[in-house]
Amino acid sequence: MNVRSLFKNSRFLHRWVGVVCAFFLVILSVTGVLLMHYDELGLNHKEVDGAFLPDKYFQIESGKRQVQALAGTPEGTKLFVGARHGLFRSVDRGKTWTHLKEGLFSQDIRALALSPQMPDIVYAGSPQGIFKSEDGGEHWSDWFDVASGLAHPVVSHLAVHQKDPDIVYAVTNGGLYSSDDGGESWKLSFAGKNSDSPPTIHQVVFSSVDLDTVYLLTNQGVYRKNEESDWENVWEDRLPIPHSLISLSAEPEFFYAGTQEGLYKSFNGGRSWVRDRNNDIESVHLIQSSEKNISHLIVASIDQIFQTKNGGDEWKEISLSDVKDELNAPIKIGDLLYLGEVNHSVLLLASDQGLIVSSDEGKTWRVPELETNSEKLASEDRKMDLVKLITEIHTGRFFGSYFVLLVDLATLGLLGLVFSGFWILYQRNRGRKKKLLLSNQEEVEETMIELQETAEDLSLESTEVHDMIEHIGQHLEKCRTVYLSKERKEIDEIGRHITTLDKKMHRLMERIEEFENISKN
Repeated sequence: MNVRSLFKNSRFLHRWVGVVCAFFLVILSVTGVLLMHYDELGLNHKEVDGAFLPDKYFQIESGKRQVQALAGTPEGTKLFVGARHGLFRSVDRGKTWTHLKEGLFSQDIRALALSPQMPDIVYAGSPQGIFKSEDGGEHWSDWFDVASGLAHPVVSHLAVHQKDPDIVYAVTNGGLYSSDDGGESWKLSFAGKNSDSPPTIHQVVFSSVDLDTVYLLTNQGVYRKNEESDWENVWEDRLPIPHSLISLSAEPEFFYAGTQEGLYKSFNGGRSWVRDRNNDIESVHLIQSSEKNISHLIVASIDQIFQTKNGGDEWKEISLSDVKDELNAPIKIGDLLYLGEVNHSVLLLASDQGLIVSSDEGKTWRVPELETNSEKLASEDRKMDLVKLITEIHTGRFFGSYFVLLVDLATLGLLGLVFSGFWILYQRNRGRKKKLLLSNQEEVEETMIELQETAEDLSLESTEVHDMIEHIGQHLEKCRTVYLSKERKEIDEIGRHITTLDKKMHRLMERIEEFENISKN
């Protein structure tokens, strides 16, 4: 592979991955600073116009009449209904209903809870987290999800402390979460004792005698927590697994529990349980009691309702035949709410066929229309909390699947940079070694050439020395003759030749010594 070409391509990859990473860094940095200092910057409780926001935040699911959650004030003067297609409120005991939309970008409302101490504080649970209103549902300025610590935002049940509106419990698809600051932060409170088979949680119930005691209904039994102990399994051998539970203020504490095997009750704080003797009540999923009269109970199965006004000594079935005929369909009851006093009460049923309301304790029923005509909120209702919008951008949910694709591409690009970097380092190191080897070979060749030239020079000089020696020999022969004839001129010539010969001999010795040094190297 051509290293130069590879390096050029990696630089191109470097450039675009750098652009993407810089984009991520800018978004995370700016939104992170805004989220850390939103209060100081005055961003809290501010709304932005949703005209340019994605439609996914303002979708309304139409064509589904299923009602999933009910809540209201004790007197029944303010009622809330959570449906698959929206949240509705009534201030006239269920006669007319208003669709609440401002700030609720999720219209699939699965849980509702009001603060008994401050009825204007309303919590609404959805598959996208929990919404909070502090003005009776007019505005939903707070939204709690993963960023608030609610790691599993699909909420199915909510419960608010009787005296402290800041203490909230939320049942989610990942366990029970709790908040002690009005929902601003959440922590996991219970996820089961066995992580291999986590329980399915049905309901959270506060004790009416000790408000710091909480009961948790699961498919693995009832767990209890108070100030003295953490979650512990109670009534394991005394009570079938219940689907619903109510605690009545008495001394000792009264309990009613709805199970698949019927209605069970305890009048000694849960130490012992007995099954209600009415055999008509075969399975109980929901239980409600009157705020003014704890002996007035209403229980419901999947499609039946029973009522007692003397603590269970006598039960009377509340007929649903008229409403079934009106709807021309069977009814599956999902929630039950009874509020108010006799002659001023309201009974609500949440069903798969919609909301069913009675103002005379079940003698007559009506089915109010809760449908919406549009699948999207009107333009004047398209508003979103600014802090929540920043949170959506910071977590990447605002960008949807494209953002996820961009993250995947950036991740692949970074991996490509890592591997290409290692490959380039390997190729460069290999090239340096090859270049060093070639350089050493060239040096050896140059040395051999120098040796050869030096040897040739020495050969020439040795020839010259040999010739000079012969010449000296001739002159020495002449010396005898000269000395014999005593010719001065010839003696000087011989001296000159001897001096030249001496210089040549010294030069030859120097070259021979230099040749020996080169040979050693």
